[in-house]
Amino acid sequence: MAQGKAFTPAQKEMIIESLKPYLEMGFSRIKACKFIGMDNTTLSKWCVADEALSIKLQSWENAINMVAMQNIANAIQKENESEDLRLENTWKWADRKMKDDGFTTKVEQELSNPDGNLKTIIIQKANDPSND
Repeated sequence: MAQGKAFTPAQKEMIIESLKPYLEMGFSRIKACKFIGMDNTTLSKWCVADEALSIKLQSWENAINMVAMQNIANAIQKENESEDLRLENTWKWADRKMKDDGFTTKVEQELSNPDGNLKTIIIQKANDPSND
């Protein structure tokens, strides 16, 4: 609410849409609210009252995970990985942010070839006994 007045539906929708770029970049709801100058408890109340809004926000929050997974899939499909720093950062992102999805990364071995070093990276389910 702005100074004790409820937001109109149009204002509320505009506020929600202004969160989208921040959530899609991987910022938390709290941080996204800070960026636009909104109290995050207001957003929390809106989500409790509107499950569809909660789902919409969650889809925006997962957008960066989709990009990370696509980058990982592309790296796995390549016969020879490049030494592109962005791919390494993608692995770090997945390892840090996607543990709740059951993924973890580990470097199995480092091989050398005429072009330089290659890393074999394994994605495995966390706490999966078949990984041992």
